[in-house]
Amino acid sequence: MNRISKRFENAVQAAKDWSLDRQEAAAEVLEQMNRLAATPHTLTDEERADLEAALAEARRGEFASDAEVAAMFARHGL
Repeated sequence: MNRISKRFENAVQAAKDWSLDRQEAAAEVLEQMNRLAATPHTLTDEERADLEAALAEARRGEFASDAEVAAMFARHGL
């Protein structure tokens, strides 16, 4: 059996007093962390091409303007 740090154990104990909604949100975060640690993501050909294109744009200094970023945030209510 793996050891559990005292800090983690204390956090889990404190979380038992949280609402069920908050506990579910915390469980989702831990599950995602576990998936990321256990299974590396393999890029699809499309993801790799998109990433390479984005990196090339960044190397060329092609970034969104402040106005474009503000418009995107406004469009999504952020």
